[in-house]
Amino acid sequence: MKRCAVLIFSLLLVVESLGIASAQGQSVELNFEQAVAAALKQNLDCSLLLIDLEQAQAELDRALYVDDAELIEKAQAALEQAQNNYYTAKRDLVTKVRSKYYEVLQQEASVKNQAKALDRARTQLEIDQAKFEAGMISSLDLQRTKNSLANAQHSYESALITLETKYLEFCQLLGFEFGTSIVLTEEISVEFVPFELDLEQAYMSALDHDQSVAAAKDTLAKAIDAVKAADNPFTPRVDLEKARVDRQKAEIKLRQAEQNLYLRVRSEFYQVKNAAANVLAKERELELERQNLKAEEAKYAAGVISNQAVVAQQEKLAQAEDAYTQALWNYSQQRTQFMISIGMEQGLPGGVVDGD
Repeated sequence: MKRCAVLIFSLLLVVESLGIASAQGQSVELNFEQAVAAALKQNLDCSLLLIDLEQAQAELDRALYVDDAELIEKAQAALEQAQNNYYTAKRDLVTKVRSKYYEVLQQEASVKNQAKALDRARTQLEIDQAKFEAGMISSLDLQRTKNSLANAQHSYESALITLETKYLEFCQLLGFEFGTSIVLTEEISVEFVPFELDLEQAYMSALDHDQSVAAAKDTLAKAIDAVKAADNPFTPRVDLEKARVDRQKAEIKLRQAEQNLYLRVRSEFYQVKNAAANVLAKERELELERQNLKAEEAKYAAGVISNQAVVAQQEKLAQAEDAYTQALWNYSQQRTQFMISIGMEQGLPGGVVDGD
């Protein structure tokens, strides 16, 4: 918890140095670390928990003032719970900011895909309009192209609305007013990076960083020390037996923590592997749809087919482009989060601020 407190304090210094404010209509440029710092300072949910923490501290101060042992014990327990709630929320907030940061960038990529699809539909309409005026295609063919353009326009506008919603959600998470214009400056590469990590390697790394396992090891160490302390002629045998039972329980709980961690790491490991395989599958499908469109356009230019096949293939290509983008971003985010969760965050975007 001390490490988490130091982390939060250092990030708050970052946001203070940036002079970030939340006035409506303001434009704010943020990289990932700055976004986390802003959220730690301004997030409304955490602000509520901070109020609870301050009230708990005030209750303890009053109990200490009146010097009531029962009140002090109760107030100390309440303060500890408030501290745990507050710092847990702060730690979870970092993960939420990372996830939302990815979502916004992912949606920006989707908008670009829809813009490309819209450009193709406009170009196709120009071609078909010229052919219609030359008497080479029917009014039905021209209407089909116009409908395709209208659909592409709607998809593009819907993508923009979704992007706006993502930014509004990000503003809320960071504690900014909805009128604040956020510009993300973090360069997160979404080029496909093969997932070559070994499961055993991932688990061994996670063992060194998992808090549940660390707590179980600490409990076992204390139980072993208790047995050593009780194993002498001057300690009642019942105390020694109790210490040995506590040690056995601690050993079992450590095994449980290690097994639970292995199952979690294994599950997340194969989720990332599947996401990587999905990217490659979507890439193959995308390339196939691109080649199909070239083939249909060549046939259409030669007058072998109507524009129906071309328009349909353009729409299929747009879907394949978006599916590939979504798969690539999802894999990138899953891989990053997994590497952070097992303590191998070096070199990853935002991977160094997730302290416990």
